[in-house]
Amino acid sequence: MLKFLRSPPALAQSLLLAILLALFAGNVFAQSHPRTYAIGVEDVDYPPIFSIQQGTFTGYSRDLLDLFARHESIHFVYRPFPIRRLMKEYEKGHVDGIFPDNPKWDSADKKRFKVHYSAPALTFQDAIMVQADRVGQPMQSLGIIIGFQPWKFMDDIEAGRIRVSNAPGAVSLLQMVLNGRVDGGNVALQVARYHLARLGKLHALQPDPKLMPLVNSHYHLSSVRYPELIKSFDKFLLKEHIAVKALQQKYGF
Repeated sequence: MLKFLRSPPALAQSLLLAILLALFAGNVFAQSHPRTYAIGVEDVDYPPIFSIQQGTFTGYSRDLLDLFARHESIHFVYRPFPIRRLMKEYEKGHVDGIFPDNPKWDSADKKRFKVHYSAPALTFQDAIMVQADRVGQPMQSLGIIIGFQPWKFMDDIEAGRIRVSNAPGAVSLLQMVLNGRVDGGNVALQVARYHLARLGKLHALQPDPKLMPLVNSHYHLSSVRYPELIKSFDKFLLKEHIAVKALQQKYGF
């Protein structure tokens, strides 16, 4: 037998070493090239919670998700779509998750999937904002942001008792109410106060609890294909609750 031929034990050791080196190289590659997830976001101007500025996703939601991604050594790309297209884009495989989402936001598309929802990532109150002297009065016209669904008023809308006007974003919606174009505007109370303060009209509009009681609602991260991503997000919200709270305070929540 030629002396330069390896014995079986030596060959096994070489194979094992090669496998370990390949695994190590794979780990190094994975660390330098973190897993990327496409997150579908609403193409709506809704600061400070979220906004699309020249195609770029901004606001509290962006900062929160970026903080989570850094914590997990993963990477998010954000793909804005009209609200009613988000689940359809998910079905096409164009997004891996959606933010914001909520189990109560029912749709025909969702019924075909088992959607995994995170713990609440932000708490807010939906409101009908009216001019201060209209609190308690009947509402005949309602402003909503394009894509939002005023479920509570659908019977009145379909019966013609309430007229609906659409706005592209929160600021334009509030301007419609301020100018008297509509009796009330459906918007998150925190969003309304943020913009009214910037307009110098913080007390010009008030929430009307008779039209819509102020109850807590929540934004969640959702995914159909990646329940493990949702579990990691839940753990992050608990572990980094101080950082999350500081971020909320930064945006006035």
